[in-house]
This record gives sequence, structure tokens and C-alpha cells, in this order.
Amino acid sequence: MARFKEPTQEEIENWNKWVSERPESVRKIAERFEPWSLYRLKSTGHRVFLYSFEENGTLTVVVSGKYNKVDFERKVFGIDPDDLKPCELPQEGDPLGAALTAEEARAMIRDLRDKK
Repeated sequence: MARFKEPTQEEIENWNKWVSERPESVRKIAERFEPWSLYRLKSTGHRVFLYSFEENGTLTVVVSGKYNKVDFERKVFGIDPDDLKPCELPQEGDPLGAALTAEEARAMIRDLRDKK
């Protein structure tokens, strides 16, 4: 498993404390994942990092152009934790980047809505 950031001892301690104070449904998931590690979404193949834990047992993840070649970066909610597996950082030469910025994607969506 690859870490995109090496946590300090204080960050690890703070994370463990935060996890221990969560409701059971969140704690069970948070104990399985590190916030500074990269995961692969099995269903799509995207490399993702965690954004949030939901009390309904799902996760929200970030699909970033820093770790993937995507049309646009996004946060995806409702992810089943079992759909994630640890993965490595992109290798030298892997295609990366986002074709559209988040603001460009939002502008395109607004334009499409306005044309209806």
C-alpha cells in the first residue's frame, strides 16, 4: 500500500483518537483505512483517497488527476468499503491529469441545464 503522505507520530495518534471516538458504524470502517494512503476502486480501477466516512457504512472518496487520467476530478459518495483495495502510487510515465478543472466541469453542467 502506498502512502501519498508520510504521517507524523502526532497525526497517527490524533487519527487513532479520532477513530476511537466515532460511532460504531464509522469506527468499524475507519479502522480499516488510513487517511494518508492510496486505494484502488475495484469497480472502476481509479486510484482514490478518502474524503469522509458515512454512518450508513459507506465512504466518500476523491478521484484526482494527481493519481489518474480523468475527464474531471470529483468526490464520489456511497462507496462500499469492500470496493477499495490498497494500491501503489502511479509509476513514472503513467497517464495522469484532469481534462477539465472542477470549475470548468461545473460551468459545463450549468450551461447544459440552462439550455433545457
